[in-house]
Amino acid sequence: MASYRVVCITKPDVNSSHEHITQIGYYESVLRPKVTISIEEAINRIDRNSLEFYVSSPVGTAYVKVERPIGRRAYIRTVPDRTQKDNLLSLPQC
Repeated sequence: MASYRVVCITKPDVNSSHEHITQIGYYESVLRPKVTISIEEAINRIDRNSLEFYVSSPVGTAYVKVERPIGRRAYIRTVPDRTQKDNLLSLPQC
């Protein structure tokens, strides 16, 4: 399984703490330096075990997982590490 570091996110309203992330960006290769995909595509790739994503910080690495709350659409977030905050939300806009 390939593993990619998420470097940016897209939210409809940058200043809203309630908006869900709609896209993530990562570096795939020298030929495709920055790829941006929808959250739905990221979820599909994680579910198929074809890719895994992570966020890197000075304190360590937090892997991305899929959350499926009952009655709501699936979304992604990082596995809690030393902080309870979702590491994806600390990334810049794509």
